[in-house]
Amino acid sequence: MSSTDDSSPPIGTTLRVAFDALVAAFHEHRVRYAIVGGIALIQHTRVRATDDIDAIIVVPEIAMPGFFEDMKSRGFSLDVVTCIRQLRDDGLTSVRFRDVIVDLMGPILPTYAHVLDRAIETQVFGRTVSVSSAEGLIVMKVIAMRPQDESDVRDLLATYAGSLDLDFVRQELDAISEPNDPRRVKFEAWVADVRP
Repeated sequence: MSSTDDSSPPIGTTLRVAFDALVAAFHEHRVRYAIVGGIALIQHTRVRATDDIDAIIVVPEIAMPGFFEDMKSRGFSLDVVTCIRQLRDDGLTSVRFRDVIVDLMGPILPTYAHVLDRAIETQVFGRTVSVSSAEGLIVMKVIAMRPQDESDVRDLLATYAGSLDLDFVRQELDAISEPNDPRRVKFEAWVADVRP
């Protein structure tokens, strides 16, 4: 995995400013978090375009008003009451920073908590941040399994061939899907393709 900014995505300044503001808010409010999605993937594999930010976060309910008010003061467009309700009740809320969408997910599934637990620290845009491990990204992307997720999982498997903790990935997938789930079948076929 890259420990420098050489793997930064081709972005406009808005995404970088949004990322800096988001991470500053996380650190200021001692939010436990892991960056997931495209920005996290770039830290593990190839540079690809991304225009949003995704994170798993843990914010005590009592701290949510101050956290979301602070995000608002940093330039994010959001309704504090709505964000609190959505994150607390649904485990997902979205905010905007100009044209950048930021999805914030609570660990409502034990799998998300496990992904958060395995997060690693690395440099992104010159900041030390908490980013999902390769295994955590694979789990999240197999769950979603959109076309981009399929490509991302294959890239992660190829990049880390032979060094991934596939037992962790399978254990997490066992908790949320059946062995004959089409997503699992594809995943196992891809694993077989990259075996040394």
